[in-house]
Formats: sequence, structure tokens, C-alpha cells
Amino acid sequence: MMKRFPKAEFGKLLQTRRKYMQLTQASLAKQIAVSPILISYYERGHRTPRYETAQKIANVLRLEGEEREQFLASLKFPAESSPDINDLLDELLRLFSNRTISPALKDKLASEIHNVLKDWREMQKKNVCWAVVPVAGWQARLLSPDATAHMTERVISEAENAGIDHIVVVVAPSQEHALSEKLMDSKRHVRIRLAVQTDQFGLGDAILAARHSLPHNEPFAVILPDDDLDASCLEPMIEAYSKDKCCILAVREIQESDEGSYGIVSIQEQQGPMCRIEDLQEKPSTLSGSSFAIVGRYIVTPDIFKAIEVTRPTASGEIELTDAIRNMSQNQPIYGYIYTGVVDSLSPSRRLLERMIMSRGERLAEPTI
Repeated sequence: MMKRFPKAEFGKLLQTRRKYMQLTQASLAKQIAVSPILISYYERGHRTPRYETAQKIANVLRLEGEEREQFLASLKFPAESSPDINDLLDELLRLFSNRTISPALKDKLASEIHNVLKDWREMQKKNVCWAVVPVAGWQARLLSPDATAHMTERVISEAENAGIDHIVVVVAPSQEHALSEKLMDSKRHVRIRLAVQTDQFGLGDAILAARHSLPHNEPFAVILPDDDLDASCLEPMIEAYSKDKCCILAVREIQESDEGSYGIVSIQEQQGPMCRIEDLQEKPSTLSGSSFAIVGRYIVTPDIFKAIEVTRPTASGEIELTDAIRNMSQNQPIYGYIYTGVVDSLSPSRRLLERMIMSRGERLAEPTI
């Protein structure tokens, strides 16, 4: 006899049924083509799957009838997947033409549609006011808190000068307390929040860690302190976003030493410093002459979160932001801003990292490891 579910939230239902089916998180993830990290997030209540993903999970878990309804109802999904835009418009037309539906209900629906359109118009007017600064990678975890704080403060100043007034700094658990003291004491006009990336699952996962600290419907910048620019490109990138409302990546001409070290893009339709990105790839083994390297400055839309959630992890288990943006490029244009200034990319070596930072006149704490 099939085991009955207790009345519980989705994560507990998922975990109970998965264990009953003797499936690991990895085996379930493989069957529905998502990262094992996401299954863990679903079970802990840190993420919510899309309706289509929940349906796939229910299929793998062999849920039918009442149990399937209870499983999907725990997410408050509708009984069917959302229609496409044409189906939705046809349904609205039929609804407003139906004389059996009360005027009060039509007025209520019209009001809801009006509010959605109002929010959409407001979003189109919004500039980029938020930024995410990830400093939870393994390179940053090798640094002393002083060195990490120094790198972070540099890009905070860069963001502030570009008109950004809210910043989410993604930190490792081991540096949360120290960086909180150092960054929150800073006398700046910009507001700073900390988000913690518990495990090192890549830059894409770091962006997900910042998700609940960001407004749900606004674009934001991603600034990587690893790339030190002699002149910021954030302001022209934000200006370009205000016109196109699409993701924008800073890119530069490729160098011989870039092979296997950077995300790489191929471009088309170049006009001045702006170009249309044709394709992108994270750290390819070979480079073409027409390729450009990604600089650690991005403007992304809220759609990036959905893209990250469906991005397959690399062989090392990391979710790359480049791969997620590539997924987005299948449905929307991605633009590049060609940066012509000098970029100092910090080496993964702790000794070189601290020496480069110290060369800028900062006294850092002695290494503890």
C-alpha cells in the first residue's frame, strides 16, 4: 500500500516521498534535468520550483490522484500550466464579452490588470539602483578580512559613483561577522546588506544567495572585485540599459593569456562601444580571433534567477553565471559594452592577491593560514 503523506509544506512532502522512493537528491535531479543543489533548496524551503518542474518531480515520484493534487497544492499552483500570451488575451476577451459574468467581477479583474500594467510601466522607468558584490568565492575565502574588505570597498565606491544606492555583498560564513563590522562602519550614503553563500557552488549560486535581499522586479548590477578597472564602465552600461532593458556584459579584447581563464563571448552588430552578443561560454579551452573576454561588470534583469535555476552545474559542481546568461540568450538579446581601459585581474594565489592589494598602499593583516 502506498505511503500516505502527512499534511505538510512542499519541502517536507518532497523529502518524504523521495526517501520513500529510495532516491538520492542527485538521482532525482538527474531525472528532471536540474542541479542537485536545487533539490536541496526545494526541500529546505529556500527555493520554489516552477510549475513545470513540480510536474516533472511528481512524475518521477509516481504521484497520482489525491497525492499528486496535495503535492502540487502545497505550492499553490493552478491545476494547469499558464497559457501563452495569445491564449491569455483570448480568454480575457471572452471573459469581458460574457454577459453572465457580473460587472463587479469584471471591474475587479480590470483593476488587477491595471495594477499589473502600472507595475510594468514603473519597472520600465526604473534605473539600476541595486548591485550585488560577490566575495564568497574560494579566492576571497583565502584572504584576510582586511584584504576582502578593501576589495569590496573599492567596488562599493565604484557603484556609488555610478548612481547605485543599494548593495548586497555576498559573503562566506567565515567572514560574515568581520565584514559586517568593517563594511557597516563605512560612512557612505549607499545602503549595504550582507547575504551569505553557505557553500561554494559558483558565481550563479552566489547570485541566488542574494535573491531575497533584492527587490523582486528590478534590474541590478553584478560587480566582481576580482577585476580592478582603471576607469569604471558601470555608468555607460546603466545608461545603455535604460534604452534597451536587456542584460549587458562588459567585455574587452581578448589576450593570449585569457585562454581557459575567462568567460568568452562572440559578438555581432557592433555600434560604438555597444555590441550584440552572439554566443558566450565559460572558460573555453580554445579561443577564436573574434572573441572577447568578459569583464566582471554586468547589468542583469530579474529573469536571471530563473535562468540560474535551470542551469546545469559544471563538472566541478559549480553553477556559472555565464552559462545562465547563455540560457537567457535563447529567448532575449544580450548586449556587450566593449571596455577599452586597463583591467587588473587578481590571481587566485593568496600571496599574489595580497601583494597586489598592498601595492595600492593598504596595510593588511598578516596571513593566518
